[in-house]
Amino acid sequence: IEARVDALHGAEIYLDFPSVGATENLMMAAALANGTTVLENAAKEPEIVDLAGLLVRMGAKIDGAGQSRMRIEGRSALHGASYTPMADRIEAGTLMLCAAATLRGAEEGALQAVTAKLRECGAEVTGDASGLRVRGGRLRGVDVETLVYPGFPTDLQAPMMAMLCRAEGTSILT
Repeated sequence: IEARVDALHGAEIYLDFPSVGATENLMMAAALANGTTVLENAAKEPEIVDLAGLLVRMGAKIDGAGQSRMRIEGRSALHGASYTPMADRIEAGTLMLCAAATLRGAEEGALQAVTAKLRECGAEVTGDASGLRVRGGRLRGVDVETLVYPGFPTDLQAPMMAMLCRAEGTSILT
């Protein structure tokens, strides 16, 4: 989609369905449109509030983010800003559901190399007859070498690397 900023004008827009993607696109366009835009039946998801936070930090004027009615006063320009977006709640929820669904009945003995590395990182791993429970926390970097069983599984190197991206310090994966 290409649009000239000077061709955008504020409007009252009613969304038949409160779509996240539509609301986000309208917010970004309205932030640089001439005049005021009112969005009715806007999406209310946390991502909408997060995007509004970024746009406001960049100089936009947005009222009502996270509510079904939003008012956006267009600006002639936005400026750069430093902003940390919220964690992806769908990804986080997926991982939470996977953990809840798959750890039941998991035996620590079969995962000894993995649980040992998790503990070394600073995670709390507890187990009983029903399965395992893992609690994160302040993680620290560790060295991991994949080996044949009973060593650290090669197939878990990529997920371990992803987790270690959140750890403090240096990790080496071999």
